[in-house]
Amino acid sequence: MNLKFLETFVWVARLQSFSLTAEKMFSTQAAISSRIASLEEELGLRLFVRDSRGVSLTPEGLKVLDYAEQMLEVQRALKQSLDTRSPQQGLVRIGVMDTVIHTWLSPLMSMLMQAFPAVEIE
Repeated sequence: MNLKFLETFVWVARLQSFSLTAEKMFSTQAAISSRIASLEEELGLRLFVRDSRGVSLTPEGLKVLDYAEQMLEVQRALKQSLDTRSPQQGLVRIGVMDTVIHTWLSPLMSMLMQAFPAVEIE
């Protein structure tokens, strides 16, 4: 089973639109339709009810959605666990005027400390 097709399925289910999914995934509507058709053929069932207002999940599609989301989460966790790059670390010394400290530097420092906890800032 192709995980890209499952990801496409999840986005169509969330957005309830093939065209919005195509925009979200930087693809064409035809490619999205093709992926869904292939997935439906592989599973031997209809995943969506298509009408003039968009698409909605069939009862079987709702079951598949739960498993598809789990599979994509496992894929994400696997990729994260295999990421052997070391975290950003080191020392950054900053020199600024007092007026800057009280205006925009404090919020920036908070964001930096959250994004890079192993970096020491002086």
